[in-house]
Amino acid sequence: MAFVILLLLLSSELFSLNYYSYDFRDVNASINFNLELDAQSDKLPFDIFDEEWKNVPDHQKSNNAFGQVYSDIYVDYEGLKLGVFGEKLAQINMNDGFIELWHEAQKDFLQLLANKDIYKTLEPKPITGEGNSYEAYGLFVQKVFNIYPHHYLSTKLKLNYAKELQYIKVDGYTSAEKFTGEFDYIYSNKNHISNGENRSNSPSGIGYGLDIEYIYNKEKLYVYLGAFNLGSYIYWKNVTLMHYDFDSEVIYKGADGYNHYRPFGRGRYEYNTSFTQKLPSYGRASLNYELFDNFAIGNNLKVYENMYAYEPYINAKIYSGRYKLGYEIQSSTLLIGAYFKHIHIELSNKFGLSSNILNASCRISF
Repeated sequence: MAFVILLLLLSSELFSLNYYSYDFRDVNASINFNLELDAQSDKLPFDIFDEEWKNVPDHQKSNNAFGQVYSDIYVDYEGLKLGVFGEKLAQINMNDGFIELWHEAQKDFLQLLANKDIYKTLEPKPITGEGNSYEAYGLFVQKVFNIYPHHYLSTKLKLNYAKELQYIKVDGYTSAEKFTGEFDYIYSNKNHISNGENRSNSPSGIGYGLDIEYIYNKEKLYVYLGAFNLGSYIYWKNVTLMHYDFDSEVIYKGADGYNHYRPFGRGRYEYNTSFTQKLPSYGRASLNYELFDNFAIGNNLKVYENMYAYEPYINAKIYSGRYKLGYEIQSSTLLIGAYFKHIHIELSNKFGLSSNILNASCRISF
């Protein structure tokens, strides 16, 4: 990061500008390129499933994570922004019951299937978990309206051509007597749970996304609000469903009055099926106030399902650019940025897979 800032400082072709988070207004540029990495976890590190679990990992009752890689390039054409984009997005929510169950099963689905007495080593509690992710690319059109003096509104419609789906949902309960649960896993290509062979033919998805953003900017005050993936869906064809029902009461009395035996986990696969995926929605907000011509304070807020993160910051004009220093409260992480007329760059100081936060963005216009 220091090298990037030094390089920009030495460039005589860059000129300073005001820094505003998430500013969608035109910059009188012919071509614009954006790249953004946003990953947030309220407790668990992102590499938790890659590491060996010798003990139950540190966690809380509700554990949530959000991750997104987004890039686009667009041109301004008669008041419209027309462009192409690529996106990977994942949202994970799991409670403490799921983490403890997964630890007892040694993070192995086949190990879980072979352990009908697993409830004897677990505390009685609900077990819930959900993971929702996709990879898509497509086209978008965006229109910015100056709806009133100092008020701006943006509507952005994205047409998604999706190529990767991973959706999992787990519901269950452990008691002193037994464990019961339901497991649904829907995927387009690779099965990451049981590594089973995919027999579906050419899975594909098509859908749409809607983003709405608002800005108020007058003199020293800048306010931003944004909502993303509002009422947005991808409609999948030829995907695979892996479903399992769990009941540790494997011996039961049938209608004939005799005892019968059933397996602990009973499952099935459905190939070439359809699925409607609701895209995870999220929100952003920003407040920036210029105390002096060369110095401003502000706060950025990100809101996800069951999770939020806010970042108070300062930004100052130094020589040929503006620089930001922020502090993400929830993860105790510094964020630094450099902003010039044609390029914006931001990075978090914990840019590594063992962190609970990863943030990076780059915007280039010319």
